[in-house]
Amino acid sequence: MDYNPSRRTVITSSGLLTAGLAGCLGAAQEDSDPGDTSANQIQIQQDGPAPVDLGTACNFSILAKSGISSVPNSDVAGDIGVSPIASTAITGFGLTLDASGVYATSTQVGGRVYAADYAEPTPSRLSTAVSDMETAFTDAYGRVPPDETELGGGNIGDETLTPGVYNWSTDVLIDDDITLDGGPDDTWIFQIAGDLTVASGVTVNLEGGAQVENIVWVVAGGAGVEIGTNATFAGIVLAQTGINVLTNATVDGCLYAQTDVNLQMATVTGCDCDLVDLQVESTCEDDEGTITVTNPNDVSVMVTVTGPDGYEETMEVPAGGSATWGNLADGTYSLETDSTAIGLDITTLDISCDPAVPDVVTTPATDVNESTATLTGELLDLGDFATVDVFFEWRELGADEWIATAPQTLEEPGDVSAEIDGLEPGTTYEFRAVGLANGERVEGATLRIVKLVPGVPEVITSPATDVNGSTATLTGELLDLGDFATVDVFFEWRELGADEWTATAPQTLEEPGDVSAEIDGLEPGTTYEFRAVAVANDTRAEGAILSFTKAEPGAPMVETQMATDVNGSTATLTGELLDLGDFATVDVFFEWRELGADEWTTTAPQTLEEPGDVSAEIDGLESGSTYEFRAVAVANGERYDGTIVSFTKAEPGVPSVETQPATDVNGSTATLNGELIDLGDFDAADVFFEWRELGTDEWTTTAPQTLEEPGDFSAEIAGLESGSTYEFRAVVVANDEQFLGSTRSFTKLAPDELDVETLPATDVTGSTATLNGELLEAGDAEEVSVYFLYRVTGTSVWLFTDEAVLTEPGPFSAEIDGLEPGTTYEFRAVAQVGSAVVFGDILEFTTVRDDKKGKKRKKKREYERAKREYEKYTKKYEKGNTDEKQLKKKRHAYEYAKREYETYKRTCENAS
Repeated sequence: MDYNPSRRTVITSSGLLTAGLAGCLGAAQEDSDPGDTSANQIQIQQDGPAPVDLGTACNFSILAKSGISSVPNSDVAGDIGVSPIASTAITGFGLTLDASGVYATSTQVGGRVYAADYAEPTPSRLSTAVSDMETAFTDAYGRVPPDETELGGGNIGDETLTPGVYNWSTDVLIDDDITLDGGPDDTWIFQIAGDLTVASGVTVNLEGGAQVENIVWVVAGGAGVEIGTNATFAGIVLAQTGINVLTNATVDGCLYAQTDVNLQMATVTGCDCDLVDLQVESTCEDDEGTITVTNPNDVSVMVTVTGPDGYEETMEVPAGGSATWGNLADGTYSLETDSTAIGLDITTLDISCDPAVPDVVTTPATDVNESTATLTGELLDLGDFATVDVFFEWRELGADEWIATAPQTLEEPGDVSAEIDGLEPGTTYEFRAVGLANGERVEGATLRIVKLVPGVPEVITSPATDVNGSTATLTGELLDLGDFATVDVFFEWRELGADEWTATAPQTLEEPGDVSAEIDGLEPGTTYEFRAVAVANDTRAEGAILSFTKAEPGAPMVETQMATDVNGSTATLTGELLDLGDFATVDVFFEWRELGADEWTTTAPQTLEEPGDVSAEIDGLESGSTYEFRAVAVANGERYDGTIVSFTKAEPGVPSVETQPATDVNGSTATLNGELIDLGDFDAADVFFEWRELGTDEWTTTAPQTLEEPGDFSAEIAGLESGSTYEFRAVVVANDEQFLGSTRSFTKLAPDELDVETLPATDVTGSTATLNGELLEAGDAEEVSVYFLYRVTGTSVWLFTDEAVLTEPGPFSAEIDGLEPGTTYEFRAVAQVGSAVVFGDILEFTTVRDDKKGKKRKKKREYERAKREYEKYTKKYEKGNTDEKQLKKKRHAYEYAKREYETYKRTCENAS
């Protein structure tokens, strides 16, 4: 672009400046010549317009009139505030109100949180800040003439912008990175009559030393400002309405909205203000206290100090100077300023100038062993003395005289200790720490020592482990050595009912810990007992007696599962070897026959060295016939059978179609849904829908769709009337033969009667996630069912979460599990009243990547388990023991698991 604004000279006088010029002003005043025409005027060379004065609003990183919200966790540096709305309009931050009632805190806010319903001076301070924000908006939006108008037709992506005033009468879109190129004192004002939209991933780059405090985006549009996901934005935003900062976006600057500010896991860094807190310090001079307040700002303030006995004095603290309150008595003092923009780094302090005595404490004795102990204490404070002598006094409880240890001279606070001896077991002693300085004696609390009788070891017996073949491992734990340096630990064991114990080799321990010993020569079917024993200096301690039984050799376990892929004249028999028992290998095969036949047909055996799935394909099956089969395991000539399971080779079928609920019932349109369950014996079939308003005679038909395999189909219909109920059914036609699905209905509600919103997923791990949504409108419904649909992005089958029932608008969520690591899922919130269903937008999330062994086998087991569950529910449905909705959920889960397994299987085959 060819725009190059002229260099301007800006005259600034004492008072408030925008943050970008404050540092320049301070530097100029330090180096000013006493001969200047005005001590309060300097000249600063800059490009761009005169700065926008934010006033006291600059003390806030975020300031709004109707609310601030966060989808946790956001990160805001500095203070945030709302006015005239109350603190209830600050949501998602988890506020903790300070005891003063003046402000609150949040883990998401680096500074403090202020609201109009907090204690004074917060309401008046916020009122001034909001007024300053509105004044800044009017000033920035009214700057004329602009240096550039309608740049890029409102799309300024990939532009490099030099300092100046820019004006648009339209919306402004930043759909690619832009650069603001200028020096640290240069300024930009962007006047936008419409809305400002920053696309996802876009960065606003600053070059040449440009400062965020000198960049002002003033937006007057009704929708306001939206900063997209993962975008990086820079500058001060003054919005006449609201500001939305989406997931993982960063705003390097401040946000000021005349309605609300909404953050979604976003970062706001804030902007520097020229006004800083007054600095407070106290000292003692000739036993009298003083308080000094220093003002680093370029504007003077009045400070009032109140204290004990009705003390109160107000003084002016000049700009860049200080004021001192002297001759103060000991006590607590409070400080206040007359400025809502300038605070104090200390508002309450204690003064104590009277001579102080030492402070000493007694702490518990340590190393109480045999006839000795170590007494301990701490000198906390020397008071007003240069050195303090510290020692201990001790005696047997009940004695008249104290015994004193040698004194230790300390020049600073610290720990002290002294060892004493001659203690008797079973006797109680007392002691105290003593401090002595210039005849001033102070004592710590009196504590006691109990010299116990020497302790014996303590040992426990733990359960036996690794009871295999003819061996076992005995376990135990030495809990305490008592008063002994070492202890020998071993085990005694015997067959239950025997007289003599067998002892294992002793183990010598110098500290508590676990012990174990392996024994052998055990007989199957026999019970044994054992105990842990500790011995020290002929002192013996025993643990409890425990027992275990050496089991008979284990047999293999085999399970017959369902027949699968019953197609044409073939089927696949499946089973699982659950346990090899005590055998190294096991042969597994299947036996099968037509129901009623005498002879079994045997499949080829498979030799397994570990538990696992087995399967075999059989052929020659006849339609309409029922077959039975069983899994068989053979080891060392011993045979073990699984249960007998049967299946029927179905007769050739006719097409089957299912009508599913209508979706996207919005405006005057709706989407009708169905599923071709089976083509029967036909290669292709035409599917479509018939629909009509409830009570009318004629059906309306949608355009047919030709399907060559089972699957979902849908069609959009239009011209619906709010408040009307419609019925529809799915239809399949093959070879001029028509088959109908069930008839369903739905009601077209008014647009404002039912509304739901999908919110971002949270707590996403490798296999789980929490889906979030909010019911915005419930209309006249007393109860609204809410749930979520989710699926792997790019797949066609939705999975359902369990339903929840809401009696009024509000948030809801559901945790889902069984997700695949490193996979992207899409989901949407759903609200339903009767047959009326509305949907929220589709959002996405990606699970944490986690490559694990055995994934293929796991997916196969999940698929087979889901299939068995679906077949079980099919039988329950046929018997009237479950409803169609539950059956449909099981079928979706089965189809999802099958598709996942087959996809992963193909991926593995391609990789190999």
